[in-house]
Amino acid sequence: MNESVPVKTDEVEQLDIVSFLFDALHRLRSFWWIILLLTVVFAGAFYYRSSVSYVPNYVAECTVSVEIVNGGTYSNQNTARQMGVVFPYILTSGALSDVIANDLGTDGVPGSISVNAIEGTNLLTISVSGSDPEMTYRILQSVLKNYPEVAQYVVGQTKLTLIDDSGVPGDSGRESVLRGSATKGAVVGFMIGLVLLVLYTVSSRTVRTEEDLRALFNVPCLGTLPVCKKKKRSRNVSREINILYDTNQGAYIEAMRLIRTRLERQMGDKQVLMVTSSIPGEGKSTVAANLAVSMAKKNKRVVLVDCDLRNPTQGKLFNLQGGNAGLVSVLTGKARLEEALVEISDKGGPLGLTLLPGSDKESRLVEIMGSEAMSQMVEELKKQADVVILDTPPSAMLVDATLLSRHVDGVAYVVMSDFAKRRFIYKGMEELSNNGVPIFGCILNGGKKHSGRGYGYGYYGYGYGYGSKSKS
Repeated sequence: MNESVPVKTDEVEQLDIVSFLFDALHRLRSFWWIILLLTVVFAGAFYYRSSVSYVPNYVAECTVSVEIVNGGTYSNQNTARQMGVVFPYILTSGALSDVIANDLGTDGVPGSISVNAIEGTNLLTISVSGSDPEMTYRILQSVLKNYPEVAQYVVGQTKLTLIDDSGVPGDSGRESVLRGSATKGAVVGFMIGLVLLVLYTVSSRTVRTEEDLRALFNVPCLGTLPVCKKKKRSRNVSREINILYDTNQGAYIEAMRLIRTRLERQMGDKQVLMVTSSIPGEGKSTVAANLAVSMAKKNKRVVLVDCDLRNPTQGKLFNLQGGNAGLVSVLTGKARLEEALVEISDKGGPLGLTLLPGSDKESRLVEIMGSEAMSQMVEELKKQADVVILDTPPSAMLVDATLLSRHVDGVAYVVMSDFAKRRFIYKGMEELSNNGVPIFGCILNGGKKHSGRGYGYGYYGYGYGYGSKSKS
């Protein structure tokens, strides 16, 4: 078995766009409300800001015909065109502005004026815009009154005839401006939501399928365990699946047999197997127990050792009532190995499975796991069994698994579907691989989906509170 680091380090940095988009769509199912909230909040914020800062712009306009005194139609059209062209110059010269300001009795013209000639006619459109509707209309009337007088020095004596007048203007642009601001805010909020979704997807990418495992790691995928649940009928009975008692879980049992067969092929004549995971809650203790039962049912002598002393689970999985001497008692010399081993029986009699529980807590975990006594105990168990399975704490969170790895021949690595972030899986595998321990393969627990509360699915964060709440 290749003992090199299992992570494909040259592929870790590469981004599979299709896979990433699939992950993003998957995350969107739980993230959509954040995007919706940001869209609504930003739309409301932009609308409110515009409504507070909005300054209305009133536009008064009219259409007039231009006639040259004693002139013809062509002259009238030409004069209208000339007036439209020269108006900006007349306006910037200050002549018209001064006349209008004097007419209105103001220091200046409180608005802007523009004139456009309608091509091919003798018509002019005069527009005045400002912030006061009454003043805007007065300016327009002043332009009509005084423009011919100022323009006669440029184009000659003219007469303006009013054709159409808008009257005192109203603010017709407010709703359009506010609606546009709300739309802009909604787009900004939506885009921020998408950016957050991308960041969330990048930071929380998990492994969901066997294809993910094969693409990310240089280790075989031993198989996928389906989602299974059972009702907990009493406090003394574990709600996790144990195929020794839960014989109605046919799909799970068949999947475990397939995993057992593939694992045996990988192990060859090796005896000591570690079962671990990256973080708490991935169901590795349940997998270890069922793997031990499955091997024992194939007429192998199996010893299952509960080395997860921070959160011992095997005694509960096999319905032990407590009071048994455990692993710590053996390693500290308080009990003999023979006294601590518990024979597990099937309905038809002895199964060939022996359990060494880890029911007694110990604060000196690091010293015990790395002790010579542990090494001697494993050697003794190898003489009594065909396979010794060590159920260890998660390798990405605690040093225990790394210390125990010196006693094993290889690792079966449990990965819960869509649970642990990929960086934790990378870390857990590298910790073991850097210690020179081959990883026989990965076991995908939970299939394509899981409920979070099936067999060993309890999730309480990445290691927080481990040993008191988390289920393995």
